[in-house]
Amino acid sequence: MLVSNLLYYIYLIIHWAIDIYSWIIFLWAIVSWLPVNRGSRFVYWLDWMVEPLIRIVRRFIPLIVGIDFSPIMAMLILQLANRAVTLLFVQLLS
Repeated sequence: MLVSNLLYYIYLIIHWAIDIYSWIIFLWAIVSWLPVNRGSRFVYWLDWMVEPLIRIVRRFIPLIVGIDFSPIMAMLILQLANRAVTLLFVQLLS
């Protein structure tokens, strides 16, 4: 019982982390369209959080007609990872 509760809480932490990171990527994409001060701490923090994953995705998906689809693909990858984690923990808990 204790192990299953621990696994469930680990699953929740991973699930929420992936969900929050997806929202951060979404916010970063929206901010990139707006005329904001690129030197602000908030934009710097968003870039610091999102750029490592976006850089990896951009290696495989270049700009298409000047449009950057890497945030969409990064969010898709995160959602697939979230589903994989869910399936893994369902198998572990059953």
